[in-house]
Amino acid sequence: MGNFYVGRQPILDRQYKTIAYRLMFEQATDDGDKLSQTEKSAQLLVHGLMDIGLQEISNNLPVYIPATRELLVRGAVSEFPHDLLGVELDADMPADDEVLAVCASLRQQGYQLMLNGVRDTLDYEMLLEVVDSVLIDIRDDNLTAKIQPVRPRVKQLIAGHVDTQEEHERATGLGCGGFQGYFFCRPQIVEGRQLPKSSLGIMQALQEVMSAEAISDVEGVIVRDVTLSYRLLKHINSAAFGLRSSVESVRQALGLLGLANIRQWLSVLLLAEAGQDKPLELVRVAMLRGKILEGIAELRKPERKADYFLLGLFSVIDAILGVSMEDALAKLTLPEDLYQGLMASENEYGRLLQLVRSIEQGEWKQVDALGRGFGLCCGDLMGIHSRALHWVGEYATLLSE
Repeated sequence: MGNFYVGRQPILDRQYKTIAYRLMFEQATDDGDKLSQTEKSAQLLVHGLMDIGLQEISNNLPVYIPATRELLVRGAVSEFPHDLLGVELDADMPADDEVLAVCASLRQQGYQLMLNGVRDTLDYEMLLEVVDSVLIDIRDDNLTAKIQPVRPRVKQLIAGHVDTQEEHERATGLGCGGFQGYFFCRPQIVEGRQLPKSSLGIMQALQEVMSAEAISDVEGVIVRDVTLSYRLLKHINSAAFGLRSSVESVRQALGLLGLANIRQWLSVLLLAEAGQDKPLELVRVAMLRGKILEGIAELRKPERKADYFLLGLFSVIDAILGVSMEDALAKLTLPEDLYQGLMASENEYGRLLQLVRSIEQGEWKQVDALGRGFGLCCGDLMGIHSRALHWVGEYATLLSE
């Protein structure tokens, strides 16, 4: 990946279903030669989409990339499938004949075009005729008046920077049909909510697995739960493992997976079960955080891989359960430093979570500073991120079992 950071942020619809992603891209700060926006977008196409793989980073959904005038007229966008690539245009882009012709052609080919921002200019008025959606900043106090003339002219308004439930409610009230931000990672606290029995059973099993020292300590936990046994055998016999012959016993399945993988499997299963009424993206975020942190552990402290993975996975357990983080963690027996990290302390685990959240938000200066504090460079982090995206894409089949 060289000296470039690449990140993605989900866009959800009103049913909390992920409909697209926005890609963010920045040159690492240790490179003295700053790139133009066109060069950055070109690098994003090459490094973000070709090196990582468009399907890997998109989760088979459209991903919006920022496109300058020069990039459009070069024809670079049309090198990628129209169902997986969206085009984000800056609101200040000049709307000359060439730009309008290219945009009209891309739209006719099936590409989704999104205009980022609201302006009161003739160029902007012309661009509105060739785009499908407009991205607005929900933090703008004058938004209601600004979007009035825009709303009837596009298929969809997408609210950006929606990071709280209050901002989501405001965006919905303004008529937005898409929401970009991490509001869904914040808990909607419901007093007195009880965990489903299935989740309690998995959580009990997870507690035993976390303290297990050998495979034999785990077998009884799985065998006494018919549903867990069935799902374990279905998991190990899935195409992802590519086994030549089917596995028919729990003992054989456990031996093939190993203790660390069993712990991961049960942890993801817990969140998927408990979060059945939550956005699927929330569980994907948890899985991605866990795998990124596990990758960091492999470079720094391999003996703590399990703890690092659980740190990421449980970082949204409050949002999944609809309770405070303190109440959510009261149901888990975790190491003290892991518990404190989840409670937003400034210990090592807390700073690791800050690092992962900064990658999500595209706060690259913060990523750079925190990464260096852990002895990690841009190449390390982006390699870990790329592998984690691949893992989530494959492992997410658990969520539909």
